[in-house]
Amino acid sequence: AKYVRFLADRIGSGLSGRRVLDLGAGEGKNAVYLARLGADVVAVDHSEIALGRFNQQPGYEEVSGSLVATVADVEDVEYGDGSFDVVVAYGIFHCLDSISSVEALVRRVQGWVKSGGWFVGATFTDRIPPPQVQDYLSEEAFLPEGRLEELFQGWQEVSSENGTITESHPTSLVEHQHSICRLIARKP
Repeated sequence: AKYVRFLADRIGSGLSGRRVLDLGAGEGKNAVYLARLGADVVAVDHSEIALGRFNQQPGYEEVSGSLVATVADVEDVEYGDGSFDVVVAYGIFHCLDSISSVEALVRRVQGWVKSGGWFVGATFTDRIPPPQVQDYLSEEAFLPEGRLEELFQGWQEVSSENGTITESHPTSLVEHQHSICRLIARKP
């Protein structure tokens, strides 16, 4: 994902040996990429099928020993304070059922990041409602623009952007748009 690559470019070889949590890891695009850069990655997703497709990512075989895939609901996982150098939450917040659920998970994520560690994430915002082809998404979880940045107030905002993306999915080739916020922040 765009901001995951941006963070990797910023940290560079600093990912080697770092502990990374990828929430909502899906088929492992970000998790495998970060493991290939030397990180030890814990990947969490509720879909066993998606996690089972990690082996389809380029370079997976070389880094499979640096990856731990966990089938779980992201709202149910627990980690100790300061457990991770980097937490990736790229596209999971808008899959929850309410803004209060998003905010609660953000607070927990913030605790899991070590001092000096990084958060990188992206979530849909409420400027554009979910398309009919994604009726499983609840607009009730779409943050207002600027809210994700507010939730990380007190952290060093490295980069953020609010914009619009146009996409389609293999399961539905209908082109549609989302308003999105991307953020990289560093914990003081």
